[in-house]
Amino acid sequence: MKIFEWIGKDKSSVKDVADSRAGDLLYFDLLILGIPTWGIGEMQDDWAVFLAGLEDMDLTGKKVAIFGLGDQESYPDTFSDALGTLYDSLSETGCEIIGSWSTLGYEFVESGALRDGMFAGLVLDEENQQQLTDLRINDWLKTIIPNGKSEGQPSHI
Repeated sequence: MKIFEWIGKDKSSVKDVADSRAGDLLYFDLLILGIPTWGIGEMQDDWAVFLAGLEDMDLTGKKVAIFGLGDQESYPDTFSDALGTLYDSLSETGCEIIGSWSTLGYEFVESGALRDGMFAGLVLDEENQQQLTDLRINDWLKTIIPNGKSEGQPSHI
């Protein structure tokens, strides 16, 4: 909800992945998708169903920013792995994935979210670094929505 509040209710909408279909992504030019990692690198069942619907999607021309939630202390070997799974699924759709994020300030052993030495998107650790969440969100959003202005209507799932 913090991302939604930062962007503004007049410029965005929030959808629960459990109540969404992959085809819903076609209605937006900029998408912000967030996915938690559960346990040892797993994604929620709702996300698995949603991602299966992406297999035949053509999202060419869409910009997609992704973020993930993980616990680097309890799961240092699979930190935010679901974000990497989301990235891989989206990579097959023709969309432009934006908003990669530095690994500086995180302590983990391995992560399936790493692409070319960076996280595929913003990673938040509400369990161990909650004090950094607002700053990280603010800095990340400035990279994907310069000057607080978006191209088209963003959505956050």
